[in-house]
Order: sequence, then structure tokens, then C-alpha cells
Amino acid sequence: MRGTSSTSLGEVLRLVDSAQAVPTDSLESGAEQLFSVADAIDSSNQLVRLLSDAGRPAEVKQSVVTNLFADKVSPQALEVTHEVVRRRWSEQEDILDALELAGVSVVLGQAEREDVRGLVEDEMFQVSRMIDRNGDLHAALDDARESPEQRERIMRSVLEGRVHRLTLQLVTRAVTRRSDTKPARRISELARFALDRRRRSFASVSSAIELSEPQQARLGAILTGIYGREIHMNVQVDPEVVGGLRIQVGNDLYDATVLARLARAKQQLVSS
Repeated sequence: MRGTSSTSLGEVLRLVDSAQAVPTDSLESGAEQLFSVADAIDSSNQLVRLLSDAGRPAEVKQSVVTNLFADKVSPQALEVTHEVVRRRWSEQEDILDALELAGVSVVLGQAEREDVRGLVEDEMFQVSRMIDRNGDLHAALDDARESPEQRERIMRSVLEGRVHRLTLQLVTRAVTRRSDTKPARRISELARFALDRRRRSFASVSSAIELSEPQQARLGAILTGIYGREIHMNVQVDPEVVGGLRIQVGNDLYDATVLARLARAKQQLVSS
């Protein structure tokens, strides 16, 4: 996604991250609910147009979502859906992508809790390559492109017991969504999304002076507030850092001399 849609997706994912901070027994059912909402909306071109219409009041779109899904999904899944439809999107399909990626993020949150996130990411890439290299499997999935249920049966017959259950959940989601994109590519796209999300949970911090533990804790809290999830920091001392503080989170690069937000953060650190 680009432009407006990218900004909107970021806000949706921050909401998902914040919701996952509340302890629950399992996040998997919430993910399936978001996938189901996306599929239900996708089944009606009229509904997609209505919910992606930037000229329609957000309250109207949220009311439609409430009427359709309030008795079918959890309050948390409904809140995420409300967040999606009230945002502005560059393309109609982007609201479907946003709902799906919100569900994927929920599954990744469960993987994080079980300390298997790296395993799930690796297995998804491996499954993508396996489909590309296996002509019979590729052909079977292609023949079943009009039958999501058949595609799911195929992948379960191949993978059940051989990969983690969360990998299987994401793989089956990738191959069953209505899309012109080939299954192997869909799986690798979700795997790359997962990898990017994990990278964005780490911050590389270069400081002109050594930061005390209270200063590091305060900076960590500031970054957590910005990104809506815990950010793990790698702090290094570099006397040549311009402005005294340089922070990189994923593709985001902040310099305390040019960003007011980090200038305020620096002031908080100095005063601690």
C-alpha cells in the first residue's frame, strides 16, 4: 500500500498491537473472525464500494458493519473492523487487505507469545518455495482456484503435522482468499509482511553519550507510545552522532536535530 492507504494501515495495525497487549487465552479465533469479515465484505461488490467510499460518513459505514457483524464476531474484532472502515483508502481492495493483514498480525501475536515467530516465518517461506518447485501441487492449487475449500484441503493434506499450526493457519488463509495472485506468491507476501513487522519491533539507537538505565527505559516508553507495541532497543555509543541521538526502527530513521518529536524525547531524557 502507498500514500493514504499506507498511513491508514499503520493506524489499524497499531490498534491491533494495543489490543493484543490485553491477556487472552488465544488470539487465533480473533484472527479467523477478521478473515471471515474480509471474505464477507469481499463477497459483495456493493458492500466493498460502500465501505471504501471516502465520501460517505464514517458513522454510516461503522453502523453498517455493526448491523452485519456485531452478533458474529468478538467486540475486539468488531472494533478493528470499525477502525478499518472509518479510515481513508486509496483503492477499494485496500480495506480487504487491511482486514486480512490485521488478522495476520493477530496470528503473529500468538506466535510471539509462544516464542515461535521466527519458526512460522521460516516455514512460510519454505512452503512458498515448495509450491513453486512442485509442479503437481502448483497445478492442483491452480485447478482449485474457484474453490477455496478445496485449496484448504490440499494444503492441509500436504502440511498437517509437518509445520506449526500457526504456519498452517496463515498458509491456508493465503491460498483461500479470492485473488489473481498465485498461491506461492501470496504466501511469500504474507511471510515478508511478518518479517517486516518483526523488524519494526527493534530499534537501533546511537547516542553521543552513554544513556543511563532510566533514560533507556524512558526512551523505550516513548517508542512504545509511537508504535503501539513494545520496541526492543540496541543502544550504542557514537560520539559523532549529530544532535546526540539517532534512532532507526525498521525503515524509519529519526534524528534528534531535525524531528521535533525526538527533540522532545531528548529533552525528557536529559531532564531524567
